[in-house]
Amino acid sequence: MIKLAVASLRARWLPVLLVLISLTASMVMLLSVDRIQTATKSGFNQSINGVDLLVGPRSGDIELLLYTVFHIGKPTNNITMQTIEALSQRKDIDWVVPIALGDSHRGYRVVATTKEYFDKVKYAVDKPLSFREGSEFSELNQVVLGHQVALELGYKIGSKLFVTHGSGQQLGRQHDDYRFEVSGILEPTGTPIDKGLFVSLEGYELIHLGWQSGRKIFGLDKVDVSSIPLDKLKPDTVTAAFVGLKSKVTLFRVARSIAEYPNEALSALVPSIALSELWSIVGMVDQVFKLLSWLVIGIAIIGMVTLTLSTLDARNREMAILRACGASPLFVSGLVMIESLLVGLAAIAFAVGFVTLITYLAQDILLSELGVLAEISLLSSQEAATLLLILGAGLLSSLLPAVMVYKRSLSNGLTRL
Repeated sequence: MIKLAVASLRARWLPVLLVLISLTASMVMLLSVDRIQTATKSGFNQSINGVDLLVGPRSGDIELLLYTVFHIGKPTNNITMQTIEALSQRKDIDWVVPIALGDSHRGYRVVATTKEYFDKVKYAVDKPLSFREGSEFSELNQVVLGHQVALELGYKIGSKLFVTHGSGQQLGRQHDDYRFEVSGILEPTGTPIDKGLFVSLEGYELIHLGWQSGRKIFGLDKVDVSSIPLDKLKPDTVTAAFVGLKSKVTLFRVARSIAEYPNEALSALVPSIALSELWSIVGMVDQVFKLLSWLVIGIAIIGMVTLTLSTLDARNREMAILRACGASPLFVSGLVMIESLLVGLAAIAFAVGFVTLITYLAQDILLSELGVLAEISLLSSQEAATLLLILGAGLLSSLLPAVMVYKRSLSNGLTRL
């Protein structure tokens, strides 16, 4: 029966090809949206790992998450280094990594921090940050670049750059009296880390010497930088801090005690919870695209049924010959369903192959342009279930023409020979 179905489809190759292309395109669209959504959600939820708490000035959790992890928005206030030191001395806290934000370079955020940032902050499933080239900063004038910054701006180890005061819509003057030199470039992570420039807190404090209320009073070219002791460059305030606990059991208790800190108004949020809340807001867009994909698939299946119905009259002679050769009405109607099944299987094979190839070819583009780290896989269990559902729907939709062929083959016999 399969050979006969293939021969029948080959005889009607042009309309069958059009239906095959339509069904394949709709499956490609569905698989692409699903894979991008999966990669985006995975990267979104794993943008930061290894950090138990984010501590910052009193604000909303989403706001604190956006500017500390995603480098979006602007902090309303800072927290003092005395508070950071007090937190680091607590017995239930293992480590504290402060960060200072506010400056940028050609649209990318500058993050001032300590060397511990590269050891303590992780991404994905507890993956540590690693260097593609070079190493962490060890001098005041050294900067570490995220993968996308280096890729987009063409920087290499030893490249020199200036930092601009402010970020986003509130750009100020360039710190053109002190240049940073690239000491390291991080491996791609598919997270906002790829879009960051990382300098030491002391180096960040140095370029702001001579600045007051966002205005430059005097330049560093008039100062002997080498004569400034490092302890004089320790900042009085920072934007926020990443905190690691000695025991996960104490997570909510520590978060509550930090939020009730008497000496300063603080917020302490659990990154995983805040990420889930944020995704519940932004993830609705992907659901709309998935709905559109299902609508396209429905239209393609309807087109396949329409093609089968429209060719029934033209195939009466073919069906009659099959009946004359001894084929039962059940065999003839089953032939129609087999044809639909073969078209569906071919569409699935082409769609999976095409999407896998495109994922392989566009992996670097997705990472650099969208920050999406797409994993190459032939077919996941969820995708297989979705495609089988589509195949079942296509097979079910072929029941109508199959029933019509069954009835006609019973009544017509050889009358039209």
